Amino acid sequence: MSARRGGGGARIVRLAAISAVVKGPGFLIPLIIAAFFGAGHVTDAYFLAYGGVLLVGGTVGQPLEAVVVPFAAHALVLGRRSAARFMRQLSTQGLVIGLVAGLVGALLIGVGMRFSKPSGVDPGTVFRFYALLAPAAVAWCIAGLYSGSLVSGWHLEIGAIGYGFRGAGALVGAVAGVLVHQLWPVAVGVSLGEWGRVLWLRGHWRRAIAGLAEGTTGTPERGLLAAAGHQMGAQGLLSGAQFVERFLVGTVAVAAISRVEYANRLIMVASVLFDGGVAPWLLAHWSNVRVRDTLRADWATVYRPIAFAALAAVSVAAVIAVGAPLMVRVVLHHGAFTGEDAAAVSQVLRWYAAGYFFNMVALCVERLLLARVQNRLFLILSAVRAGTRIATILFLLPTVGIIALPVGYLVSEALYASALLLSSRVMPEARVA
Repeated sequence: MSARRGGGGARIVRLAAISAVVKGPGFLIPLIIAAFFGAGHVTDAYFLAYGGVLLVGGTVGQPLEAVVVPFAAHALVLGRRSAARFMRQLSTQGLVIGLVAGLVGALLIGVGMRFSKPSGVDPGTVFRFYALLAPAAVAWCIAGLYSGSLVSGWHLEIGAIGYGFRGAGALVGAVAGVLVHQLWPVAVGVSLGEWGRVLWLRGHWRRAIAGLAEGTTGTPERGLLAAAGHQMGAQGLLSGAQFVERFLVGTVAVAAISRVEYANRLIMVASVLFDGGVAPWLLAHWSNVRVRDTLRADWATVYRPIAFAALAAVSVAAVIAVGAPLMVRVVLHHGAFTGEDAAAVSQVLRWYAAGYFFNMVALCVERLLLARVQNRLFLILSAVRAGTRIATILFLLPTVGIIALPVGYLVSEALYASALLLSSRVMPEARVA
């Protein structure tokens, strides 16, 4: 297994490069929307609906992808028979969970629309967009299980490439949308792309386990549901906070939601190094160390790689803070995107850059807790994180307006990263999931 892991630094860079390339189409979507549709009530409706998908994916699909890694590593150690049974059960459960989560997402959008009444946004338009996007949320839950299981077997590049399917589908939809002057083809493309990701990952999982010895029986799934529940609760709190803040900022003015969304997309591009490279490598490494040995919280195993990641994060954050106006002007300030939009997004982006550093450090330490299956601790800290974020926004929104969102992000991520680092010294009982 160590041979397959390869050089950490080189592989992280390769993974980040792959992620940057495959996520390129997804990055182009907000640019196309900004250029051809600007920022207004229709784009606000689309981003609210897409926020519902992110709520479902962030609460269910993303946690499943992360939490399954140490359990899948155990299944692979047991052999082909156990690994195949493990995934058959999980994929069926993922479909059911995704369908339920999709319905809950629609309900939460309805509740949000009922109580916040975002300026100029038609509820019917929001729900039409969500109906087209909901299949992507279901597929995300299934794809996450396959992707995380492949990560556990060091097939990191396959998982990274899979992320490109949703963006590629959305890009095709965006081109069609420009031709017909409608946003709905983008939503259709997102859903088709995510289901393409499911098929791609399923095929690679079957090939990955085909070469294993038949092995022995076992229960690698033992404890998975409890871990997933804690992880979904943790991520649900974060996704819920992000979901709620969109409705809160929607009360400020028309286009406020869109401006925050555009700034968020630029931050997401800067996160590729960590989301696509550092985080999966750390999770695969620490999960496999735990399966075969004791995962100790020492400098060489844990804190040195986190320190290198923190150094990279502060460098990227500084570049974003200094270059925010230029980035927005070059990337977004075209067509229907006005100078007023550009100034507002630049200001928001600079504040997000400060929080970006703490968010990336937290992302790395989270991989340690996931590998050690400390998901209950994850849930407790996430509750503090989400509560701090919303409380800060509610306190500042009447006085600073849209800037309250990135300030809330900064304060909550700084507190969360600090708490994670302190908690990382607490070792759980040594046991294999």
